[in-house]
Amino acid sequence: MIPLLHYLSITIGCLACCLLVYICYKQYLESRQVYFPKRVITDFEYKMFIRLNEAFPQYHVLAQVAFSSLMTSDNYKIRRQFNRKVTDFVLLDQQLNVVVIIELDDPSHIGKELEDSKRDAMLNEAGYIVLRYTDVPSIRHLRKDIAYAV
Repeated sequence: MIPLLHYLSITIGCLACCLLVYICYKQYLESRQVYFPKRVITDFEYKMFIRLNEAFPQYHVLAQVAFSSLMTSDNYKIRRQFNRKVTDFVLLDQQLNVVVIIELDDPSHIGKELEDSKRDAMLNEAGYIVLRYTDVPSIRHLRKDIAYAV
């Protein structure tokens, strides 16, 4: 009878230890979600996306295009300057050539004018036309600006 009681207490002790280890290290033992969905564009950018599609049905409108998709350099140090930058919108013609790049500056751009001008200078040097807006322009305004730019 004593050996049975002895085995029972050892078993209960082991189970209690396992439970304690599990509780203490639960966060490390269970897999946690690491990746979460994120909207591609903000509500403000969404309005511009719709407006661009309405104004230019003959073009393809791309949103959130990486600079590295638009330009390159043989110099690694120069590539690092634009490697993680993204432009708001790119208009492509039917042959998928870039017509114009459009940046939409919301209030978060206040105080970042110098940084924005450096970004524009990179894109201009690569041969692109960049248009900046602080508000969503009318269809007529967009058509006029892009006709003038190209």
